[in-house]
Amino acid sequence: MAVWARTHEEVVEAFAAGWRHPDPHAWDELLADDVDLRQPFLRKGHGRDLWQQEAQRLLTFLPDARSEVLGWAGRTDMVFIEIRIDATLAGRPSSFQAIDRLRIDSTGLVLQRDSFFDPGPVALTVVRRPSAWWPWWRSGLGPLLVRRRFLKELS
Repeated sequence: MAVWARTHEEVVEAFAAGWRHPDPHAWDELLADDVDLRQPFLRKGHGRDLWQQEAQRLLTFLPDARSEVLGWAGRTDMVFIEIRIDATLAGRPSSFQAIDRLRIDSTGLVLQRDSFFDPGPVALTVVRRPSAWWPWWRSGLGPLLVRRRFLKELS
């Protein structure tokens, strides 16, 4: 169990480091090439390349996004990380919390990421701030249903 505990700590630190200086490649060393990704607002699928594309979209929309780890727990091949993401949206501070469940291998490589948060408050904030509409659209994150339909047609 001591080996897993050390692996969990290393995964959490690498995850947090990526959020301290977010960039589409900030998590490259943490993610398996074929990582399975499931996350609100971002496209679901497989692969580090997909993560890089979706991270770029998120950072285009919220370029100053930073996250703080609020807590975490690990059990063998699972790590749960609670985070708060802070960013500026339409000129005003905005934040939301999420839980990421990471399935890892024994070396700490992330094989699967499931992110859980209530997207309603974020969507409501976008709707209530018209100056956020163009950045939201330009980022590729929205409007979500049209974007997802378009992306399905491309794949």
